[in-house]
Amino acid sequence: MQEILNQVLGYVRSTWRYRWIVLIVAWIISLAGWAHVTQLPDQYRASAQVHVDTQSMLRPLLRGLAVDTNISQRVEFMTRTMLTGPNLEEVAREVDLHLQARDDSDMQRIVNRLRSGINISSTRQNDVYTISYTHGNPQHSYDVVQALINRFVEGALGDTRAGTDHAQRFLQQQIEEYEQRLTAAERRLADFRRDNAGLLPGEGGTYYSRLQQARNQMEETQQRLREAENRRNEIRRQIAGEEPTFGIMGGTRTSQATAAIDSRIQNLQSRLDELLLTYTERHPDVQSIRRTIEDLEEQREEEIMLARQSGPTPEQLDTNPVYQQMRMSLSNVEVEIASLSSRLQRQQETVENLQGMVNVIPEVEAELKRLDRDYNINQQQYNQLLQRRESAAISRRVEEGGDQVQFRVIEPARVPSSPSAPNRPAMFSASLVGGLAVGAGLAFLIGLLRPVFDNRRTLNSVTGFPVLGVVSQVSNARIKRRERIELAAFASFGGLLILTYFVVVAAGGIHLPIVERLLG
Repeated sequence: MQEILNQVLGYVRSTWRYRWIVLIVAWIISLAGWAHVTQLPDQYRASAQVHVDTQSMLRPLLRGLAVDTNISQRVEFMTRTMLTGPNLEEVAREVDLHLQARDDSDMQRIVNRLRSGINISSTRQNDVYTISYTHGNPQHSYDVVQALINRFVEGALGDTRAGTDHAQRFLQQQIEEYEQRLTAAERRLADFRRDNAGLLPGEGGTYYSRLQQARNQMEETQQRLREAENRRNEIRRQIAGEEPTFGIMGGTRTSQATAAIDSRIQNLQSRLDELLLTYTERHPDVQSIRRTIEDLEEQREEEIMLARQSGPTPEQLDTNPVYQQMRMSLSNVEVEIASLSSRLQRQQETVENLQGMVNVIPEVEAELKRLDRDYNINQQQYNQLLQRRESAAISRRVEEGGDQVQFRVIEPARVPSSPSAPNRPAMFSASLVGGLAVGAGLAFLIGLLRPVFDNRRTLNSVTGFPVLGVVSQVSNARIKRRERIELAAFASFGGLLILTYFVVVAAGGIHLPIVERLLG
């Protein structure tokens, strides 16, 4: 640490040895810098602040009805496009800068100067935009800022309205196009239905479902026809057999002949039940009663057969209600069979016709589905375009009302009375500090090129030889007086440099005719 400190002190002493170089270089650079800064032209900055209020009360009310345009994004886009060449050319024409241009290259230089001097900044939280322009002419700065504000407001609103107009024109063109498509689709669908009137699917569904339904109906009719024929055969059998004699006089005679036998059988059965309570089946009385009951039952069957063989008379059959009812049932069944046969024939023809069109009807149905699909798509697009056109119309009316966005100039532009640049005090200070730094650097460099050993440690470390002794310099009165005069002169010139700096800062520069002529 001590070695580093000694080395630093050595560099300071070496620089101090050439202190006049530091002072002379500082004077030269400072004077040159001050003179240059004095000759820099004044720059005047004009600025204005615009507040863009995009929070319209109509926006939540019109949500879903009107097109929700992003005004903030449009304004942000407008701030970026304001610095483009065409916009800056319009600004140059508004403030009469184009009169200075003799050709396109001059106009391009004017546009470039405008672009370099214009600054547009914004605060996203408050939607406040600051527009400023810096130029040597204060009136010119004010005119440019005012022109930029006008273009900023008019451009943001104009772009929105122009975009809405373009959207409405585009929607109208699309509506007319889809209206023609929809009309053509309706015409194709109507022609197809007319040309294929007998082949189109009805409410029954597709071709295969209609065919399956026809087959099911035919099978159901066949089943009902078989059941009706079975009923007819049964009724015929009953009429042709023994059943029609039921309920006439022959039946009465049969009942009278068997009544006594039935009474005896019933009495014997009661007697048999009493015996079985006491005896088994092998008891002689039980077996005797059973044989008697069997004989009586055989006798009863013979009586019934004799009564049936005698048969009823035709007059008795005609007056029998059961017989008449059976004849009526037979007639109804035959009518039903005839109806079912006719229905079955028609259903068979329907199935045969559907089976014969197995290659035609599916193609017709597929073409009909395609036409319906095209028509539905065109109709859906047409309805959506109508809704969007109405939304665009509502948005246009809102924009024309001016309630969607509000521009308020919260700080208007003014003609600047004092220059905003250059910052001469800072530049004067930088010139002084720079001169001192360059002088110190030059003295330090000379000290490195012309080194001097001012202590024995440095001599020992550089040469490597031991230092046996040191001879000090003893200054007499004349030398000391000369050193004091030199130091006083150095301090005077240094103080004069500082004093000159304050005078230059207070005066705003070096205003000497000779300097102005030299630098002019």
